[in-house]
Amino acid sequence: MERRRFRRPRLRLNVKASIGSQPIGHVLNLTDEGVCLTGRGVPPSQVQPLRLDLPIPLYGQREVAVMATPCWHDYLPNGHWRGGFHLQVDDDAVSLLTTLAGRYGDV
Repeated sequence: MERRRFRRPRLRLNVKASIGSQPIGHVLNLTDEGVCLTGRGVPPSQVQPLRLDLPIPLYGQREVAVMATPCWHDYLPNGHWRGGFHLQVDDDAVSLLTTLAGRYGDV
């Protein structure tokens, strides 16, 4: 898989990522176009609908639905994986992700 590096703010919040009702990991950093996740087990290897569960409401929402396309992943010595995903989002999700990264991301 191709590995691309984009400047993404690291989040200071614990945003959980799930496929359906199955948790797969946590968001490390994000933009409105991409996300880096970390988790245990096996990372997603195909395009998946992904739900990001927000620990606090933004614009009255507690979750953001996106389509995630895997771009790369690494396995870490501690048994976790880390992977980058390209996001396909609608206008509402773009607004939520931009606000989330702007308010709670380290630049």
